[in-house]
Amino acid sequence: MGLLSKLFGRDKQENNHTSNNTGSTAIYVRNAGLQPSTPILKIHPDVQNFLWVGDGNSKNYFPSPSNNTRTVSVQGITVTISFETAEEPSLIYMGLPISDLSENVERPPYFPTYKELTPEQRGVYWKFLANPYDNTIDIGYVFLLYYGLERYLLTDNYAEAIDLILKLRDAHPNKSFQTYTANAIILTCLQRQRADIVQKFMNSLDKEYEYCFSPNLFLLCKYSMGLPLSGDDVVRMAKAFEFKKDNYIKKYPDLFLTTLSSNINKIYKADTIPWNKLIKVSEFNKLQMEETPIFANISIRDKSIKVPSLLSSFMLKKNIYDLLDKTYEDVKQQLAEKRKNGEKLPEVKQPSTMKKSNEVLTFDDVQEQQLINAYNAARNNSLNQHFASIAIQDFYYKYRNLDRKYLDKCIEYCKDDISKLPEMQRIYIEDEKNKILSYQWLSHEEKQKELSDIRPFYANIPAFKRLAIIYEKEKDYDNAIRICDQAITFYSAGGIQSLVLEFNERKQKLLSKKEQMQLS
Repeated sequence: MGLLSKLFGRDKQENNHTSNNTGSTAIYVRNAGLQPSTPILKIHPDVQNFLWVGDGNSKNYFPSPSNNTRTVSVQGITVTISFETAEEPSLIYMGLPISDLSENVERPPYFPTYKELTPEQRGVYWKFLANPYDNTIDIGYVFLLYYGLERYLLTDNYAEAIDLILKLRDAHPNKSFQTYTANAIILTCLQRQRADIVQKFMNSLDKEYEYCFSPNLFLLCKYSMGLPLSGDDVVRMAKAFEFKKDNYIKKYPDLFLTTLSSNINKIYKADTIPWNKLIKVSEFNKLQMEETPIFANISIRDKSIKVPSLLSSFMLKKNIYDLLDKTYEDVKQQLAEKRKNGEKLPEVKQPSTMKKSNEVLTFDDVQEQQLINAYNAARNNSLNQHFASIAIQDFYYKYRNLDRKYLDKCIEYCKDDISKLPEMQRIYIEDEKNKILSYQWLSHEEKQKELSDIRPFYANIPAFKRLAIIYEKEKDYDNAIRICDQAITFYSAGGIQSLVLEFNERKQKLLSKKEQMQLS
């Protein structure tokens, strides 16, 4: 079983279902077979047995007044599910009026419930139930059906419900729907120890929009199944590895991917990247855990699960970042040589012509608190706190135009991150030493040689560039130049010449701007 046992315990097959006691204690299921009497109420066979009904002969929803909170732990992964006193939003009441009017029907609310739909909206919903794979339907109706499917994930029918969800994912490309459904499938499989269904999910990912879900969960799926990372995987998740220089990825995707694949082959002697080259089992077992929401259904609260955060692994991030950075520099050089030789450049991918909506930016207090909590939780590990700090810097910078205080907070976290670089390097060296000393298969002489080869880590530090940009925009050239000097010193020590060159060029431009300002 190998890697599978780390996340799923035993590799259970579909005919070995877990008992109903694992997650359905708050509801009792009776499949009464929905047989609507009105001619317009026709239901697709796929959803016939996955609707919740609150009245009449077909009633199958019986909420339990007791045991409304349940915690399940599997292989160190903890799931806590609580049930609201609020009713299941997808609950169908056969006695409510339905209209067959199909034109100019107002779209359902953001968190729809069947009971609160208008008769006309219920008519649209029932037509959708007749063809749940109609991708022209408003996504609100899709979510209404999906809320009920999430509740079925808490019953013994979870495997069949997942089969239906996979079909719906194939038909409805909405980003929120893709994210919620993927999270629910993967996390349900973690709880149920169903590696076979995870494999089925991974096999279903044949469209680009179907990858729209947590990059950490995607990596966990790959890791658990022992599937190596491909060049496509690395490019698609570049931002998750803190790689922000994506202009060549966007403009020359084919050239970038080809060059990346070549670098993977040179570095790893294979077409893909094996996990044993990225993270050791002992390191995986020490990963920090992160809370991940499971359900979209508002009647199921405290819907989260703690899973290992592969993206908290410094070495994993650094290895992939360095690979992307090398590819970036290689592509840059290839383009320069083509221009110099008068060769035709690769065709530039045209950006989407779709206009972005003029969304009013509103400060997200909830996300702010989550980011601060994650930062504080990592206070005992400066490497983990470094990545938490980057997330906070990005967050506050996004809201810099709303209020000056957010820009000041961004500056504060950038300065703090830079000030902790020596501590980060010290901890990195200590961790490397401890790992080498724990290797029982190495002789004393081999361990000593490995220890002597340890060097401090050096990687791209986004805070340098962000502070330099902020100070430059404020025409505070002295501080901007000071930050450039710090960056040059840091990257020079690590031998990262591309970044040394970048900050040297930035410094020269700043010196020129400072001189012009003094002369004016």
